[in-house]
Amino acid sequence: MAKSVAARCQTCGKESKVEWTLGMKCPECGSEKFFPVVFIDKSQSKGGKKKAVAARTKKPIGLLLVLVLFVAAMTILYLRVRSIRQPKEFRRTSTMICTNPDCPNPNPDKLFKKELPTRDVFPQVTCPSCKEKTAYRAVQCRNCGQIIALEAHGNENPTFGLTCPNCGSSDINLDSSTIPLEEGEEE
Repeated sequence: MAKSVAARCQTCGKESKVEWTLGMKCPECGSEKFFPVVFIDKSQSKGGKKKAVAARTKKPIGLLLVLVLFVAAMTILYLRVRSIRQPKEFRRTSTMICTNPDCPNPNPDKLFKKELPTRDVFPQVTCPSCKEKTAYRAVQCRNCGQIIALEAHGNENPTFGLTCPNCGSSDINLDSSTIPLEEGEEE
């Protein structure tokens, strides 16, 4: 007994349920390109279930990996752009001198070290000993070693025309970080 199968004509596209035999022609157009339609159930084939499960799990893991990499790249980009926009503040330790005559600083020259932003060229800072804003950047005469306070008055540059009050020399070391403090005198 012949079994009815679904067959389709490749010429006209008509599909019909017939008892198909080899060499059968399409009942509609008479074409010899009339063949049975084959259905493959992958779940019943050997290894089909494993392949179907693997195919379903690969996509979310790959998608998750792409998403994590994208978020990491955006975070790095954001941090780099943010660091470029914010000006970096460089700091430098300077030797400062208090000009207050009543300052209780134990150092006879009233010197102390202070870390300051490099943009502050002629700062007036609070002395840690007397707690008054009477401390200035200290400079030293290269000729006699006298330590001088760089007191700025208004907008004038205190280094113009600076001479040592002790010897009158204009050879002044303006790098206040090189002025030594005695051992144990750092604040």
